[in-house]
Amino acid sequence: MRLQDISIRWKLYILVALTMLSITAVSLLSLKYSHDDLIESRKNTLKSVVDSAISQLKPVLSSDNHSLSEEEKMIFAKQLVQNLRYNKNYIFITNLSGVNIAHPILPNINGRDISQLQDNNGNYIIRPMLQGIRKKGEVFTSYYWPKPGETIPTEKISYAKLIPGTDLIVGSGIYTKDIEHTYFSRHITFILLATFAGLLAYLISGRIASSITAPTARLVDQIERLSSGHITEEITDNDRKDEIGSIAAALVHFRQQTIENEDLKQANIQAQHLANYDPVTQLLSRKALEDELTRILAILPSNKKCAILAIKLPLLRDILAQWGTDYCNLILINISNRIKKTLNDDDVLARYSDDIITVIRPELSDLREINILINTIQTEIMLPAQIEGQQLSFQSRVGVSIAPTDGDQELTLLSHAEEAISEARRLELDYMFFNQLKTFALDERLVLWKDIQQALEEDQFYLVFQPLHDLRTNKIISAEVLLRWEHPERGFISPATFVVFAEQSGLVTRLDNWVLKAAARQIKQWRQSGFDIPQLAVNLSGLTFMRSDLQQLIHEATNEYDIPLETLELELTEGVLIASIETLQEKIRTVQKMGISISIDDFGTGYSSLSRIRNLQINKVKIDQSFIQDLENSKGDKKIVEAIIHMAQGLNVKVVAEGVETAEQLNILRSINCDIAQGFLLSRPLKNEKFIALLDNQNVIIEVD
Repeated sequence: MRLQDISIRWKLYILVALTMLSITAVSLLSLKYSHDDLIESRKNTLKSVVDSAISQLKPVLSSDNHSLSEEEKMIFAKQLVQNLRYNKNYIFITNLSGVNIAHPILPNINGRDISQLQDNNGNYIIRPMLQGIRKKGEVFTSYYWPKPGETIPTEKISYAKLIPGTDLIVGSGIYTKDIEHTYFSRHITFILLATFAGLLAYLISGRIASSITAPTARLVDQIERLSSGHITEEITDNDRKDEIGSIAAALVHFRQQTIENEDLKQANIQAQHLANYDPVTQLLSRKALEDELTRILAILPSNKKCAILAIKLPLLRDILAQWGTDYCNLILINISNRIKKTLNDDDVLARYSDDIITVIRPELSDLREINILINTIQTEIMLPAQIEGQQLSFQSRVGVSIAPTDGDQELTLLSHAEEAISEARRLELDYMFFNQLKTFALDERLVLWKDIQQALEEDQFYLVFQPLHDLRTNKIISAEVLLRWEHPERGFISPATFVVFAEQSGLVTRLDNWVLKAAARQIKQWRQSGFDIPQLAVNLSGLTFMRSDLQQLIHEATNEYDIPLETLELELTEGVLIASIETLQEKIRTVQKMGISISIDDFGTGYSSLSRIRNLQINKVKIDQSFIQDLENSKGDKKIVEAIIHMAQGLNVKVVAEGVETAEQLNILRSINCDIAQGFLLSRPLKNEKFIALLDNQNVIIEVD
């Protein structure tokens, strides 16, 4: 039988029946939980009584109490047992050996060993209690024991707890029979209430059914005709003045409005979608991008930055002209889908123009994060893709603007990102930040860009080496390789100037490659001269480390000199730790399989944390010198350094302290078991000749009184 074949009266009766079934089910569950709650409540009462007794007995029975003799203490305990009653229940005292001390109901067992006492089921009564007390100091047990004045044993739950500082146990119990009486009373109450509610519901439902059955039958008939497609069918009850008439009139109006509203809704949804999303890539449209950037800027915290990346695909216009719109659209969809894989969940991706895709990264905390993101996106775009049987690989140029540094309005920031693209194209760079246009004059940028490339070709760069000392053996165990530049006309140029520019202009990988090659060449020269060569730690940029061809780059730089790769260590800034843990694990495994060890520089200043690197096979962490420079005066810095050392060593990671400049700092580092130290106190960065001289003189004492 279908539901629509049943009258409203019987539907109401069925509803009441289902309601009663639900009430019954809920009642049964409530009774079950009520029973459990009663048991738990009685257990809590037992604990309270026993804890109360212990609080009175502990100061008297304590071994520190010399004012009473042992006999007087036992008298006090027995009196307390006799006097402390609650709800006809009592407490008892026994000891860990099973000898009963005081029992108010069965004084004949006082002084006897009751550990072998059993109930009617043959279960030991006291033994489980003693075992639980020895393990945890407190225990609940269940057994059968006669109630006072009765001879037939009944189930009893007891709680016992050891008095701290003694071998005495205080216990008490309740009979489950008492709980069952309360439970039964509740059960009867639930049944009576449910029965009354059911009868009342049936009476009320009958009256309601009688009042609505006839007019509802007519209304149902009219609704069925409307649902059959008779839209012009007149609703005969819509002239009534009661609720049925109102429903009928509303039904006519609702039917008309539904048809109209559905048409308008679909049209509006389509219009909104076209306004907010690019029809080809389904990315946000330019207008939606501007609105989203406005929203992000409005809620951007004052201590955070927001990055806007404009990604230009230079060949896209040529492909459009040669192969048409459809093929160009397939390429756009492919590239946009690949870019999505490189982004975080809260990043925004939009189509800004025909050949520019824009990425917004909100709440940026470190500019190095953007360098890594750009490298990841451009690497992904360069990967070959099959588009309708043709294998294509694309280059891209990226312009970056940063809010609020480069502006606080959405149109300004987007315009500045476009300006950076134009400048990157003119200089033939992969990417450029807008603030580079402000940091250097145009001519100066061009000069620096050309000078760095010329310096690489003419070996104007050179290396210096800062030793790292083992604080246990006093030996030089490795050295950090530092890059220096002596320009033939402009003289010494600070790494802070040319390294930062190289990172922003896409030259940093060439610099890293030059340093790796120079370090390998130096190691080979030392080995040929018979020197015991320490391990060299080469600073490597996060951009280079995250490249897909990292292994090939290392081999190309070192194969010419045939050195053991175990003599190299890659020193990474903590910025690489923002990459996904799976990507980092794979990169580190690849490098370490080659024999090269890994250390993390500037530890503790940014993304680095022991929780982040615990799953990475890092060999060393270098505590940033900002924690060392005030070590002798700052208790907070000392605690931080000590915690890093302790936890890192627990992970089998060596700890290097950077920037050690005073004897007090060195003493403190020794006292907290730091592994390795580096700093001006021990040695400044040295050129090759002076470093070799220092290696020859391994009797240098770095002990400090």
